[in-house]
Amino acid sequence: MDDDTATLDPRSRPVTFLGRGLGLRASGRLTLLVCPLCSQRNGERMAALGTCVWCGYEPSPRDEEPAAAEMSAVDTASQGPPELCNK
Repeated sequence: MDDDTATLDPRSRPVTFLGRGLGLRASGRLTLLVCPLCSQRNGERMAALGTCVWCGYEPSPRDEEPAAAEMSAVDTASQGPPELCNK
């Protein structure tokens, strides 16, 4: 199985496509990790092509949105609900 960590470039920034899927944008190049259309994960080599290997989706630059805020919210939500005090 491919390891997607090799596609992570320190200069890359995470993006979504109208709030769906996951990609990395670095110096004009797009890596499509999770397809916003079919929700399938692309392996490292295919993700680097910028097109979904499963359904053929080609992302439109006008649909790209920064994903930093969404990722922070997901990280916070993964910590679980705050503990409740029993009185």
